[in-house]
Amino acid sequence: WDGFIAHLSASTVHGGPRSQFKVLVGSAHEALDRGAGAVSGQVNLGDEHEPEMIADLGRLTGEAWSIELPVLGMVYPRGEHLRITSDDPTKGVAHAVRIAYELGCDVAKVPWTGSVDSFQMVTSAAPIPVLIAGGGAGTTMEDTLAMVRSSMEAGGAGVCMGRRIFGSGRPKNVTQALRAIIDGSSMDEALSFL
Repeated sequence: WDGFIAHLSASTVHGGPRSQFKVLVGSAHEALDRGAGAVSGQVNLGDEHEPEMIADLGRLTGEAWSIELPVLGMVYPRGEHLRITSDDPTKGVAHAVRIAYELGCDVAKVPWTGSVDSFQMVTSAAPIPVLIAGGGAGTTMEDTLAMVRSSMEAGGAGVCMGRRIFGSGRPKNVTQALRAIIDGSSMDEALSFL
């Protein structure tokens, strides 16, 4: 486990209307003491508790910076108060990356925007690597691999997936297929791992 990323923001589905309010449950110092090689924190833009989540991530990046621990910012535009303008094809995702960067994150994890053109706007929003989340439930693995390929074409740096891999029943194979796509292999080569 040495060198893992400790995710320090938490909530559960049992939180009712506050289930999207992520709270810090640890510190960068504690994560480092336990062997973490990086930490992550989450902000759900548009949630009524967005200000608290932004403040928490800002404190986390400040603490992590002081001990030279990288921070992955998971910033998702998805709250009920989210205001997306009609001229934003990224649906707030480019803004999410910019927020992660300005809060001091070293890398950002965001949702896929649906097209290479719109995701290029996301990867151009800040000078940090941008990773995509696992995609929606019910998508096929082939659809997921195509999404990853498109994100890489748009300047993405890779993926940050949990449930999509571990819920597949074949985590090793799925990881190999994803890595193949990220490393530039063809779809057929990637699918051969599944």
